[in-house]
Amino acid sequence: MTISVYVPAALSLLLAAISRIVVGRIAPTRAVVFVVAAMLCAAASTWGLVLLSATLLGDTSLVAEEASERGVQLQDPVPQLIGVTAVVLLVAGVFRVVRVLRVRRATTQELRAVCSSCGTGELAVVALAAPHAFAVPGRPGRILVTQGLLSVLDGDERRVVLAHERAHLQSRHHWLRAATEVSAALNPVLIPVREAVAFLVERSADEHAAAVTGSRNLVAQALAKVALAGGADGGVRAWSAALPFVGCGVSARVAALQSDPPRPEPLVPSSVLALGVATAIAAVQATIAFYQLVYWLWPT
Repeated sequence: MTISVYVPAALSLLLAAISRIVVGRIAPTRAVVFVVAAMLCAAASTWGLVLLSATLLGDTSLVAEEASERGVQLQDPVPQLIGVTAVVLLVAGVFRVVRVLRVRRATTQELRAVCSSCGTGELAVVALAAPHAFAVPGRPGRILVTQGLLSVLDGDERRVVLAHERAHLQSRHHWLRAATEVSAALNPVLIPVREAVAFLVERSADEHAAAVTGSRNLVAQALAKVALAGGADGGVRAWSAALPFVGCGVSARVAALQSDPPRPEPLVPSSVLALGVATAIAAVQATIAFYQLVYWLWPT
């Protein structure tokens, strides 16, 4: 087994380390670049764990007898402790993925049920005092707002909320969030990347709302007002996996809206994507090395 099997884990660490820096220099609409890189890193690092786990098969009596019959001297490519650790990490990753998918499914089902109880149409208003708004994916998608949110905003600020949540639905941000949450569940090193994507999709929706309303200050004002009214306190915990209006760094989002619009920097997303591609290449190299290690098992 070559060093390439460990490269995806190292590159995942690098991607996580630079995510906090890159998130401030990348256009919010390019969040998909982070998502693709995270998915590649998660897939490659998970496949590396599979290959490391497979090396434990060399310790089985069946493989040992086959090698003895063919006169093949078995190699021990990795220490047994690493192979066992890889198995534990794989099992833990599967459990985390199942938990993430269950939470997201339960959240979506509950939000859709609440929307159904509020009648038909794009907008669903629920009688809750806490100021919240959510984009609820579906066919069609709907926007769920609480009476508490409507009570603290004026007409123009309500337009901001609707434009923000429509951006989530139109851009299918729930899929981007889901992809990075699953990636981070498989590879917890990618948790900073998951948070970076969550922030970028909110920034993207903010910029869309600013374009629709024609005022960045108005969007910043609506965000700050809802946050101060208690919309960022996580009051609706059962819906924490949804796409809320406030959350994911409200202060940083308000500050960004009070400055000039972000300028695209083509080299930044390309560098992020290059890290993901590098992990895929390393995974292919590790697979080839593993095949060369066990090719004698196939009958000739």
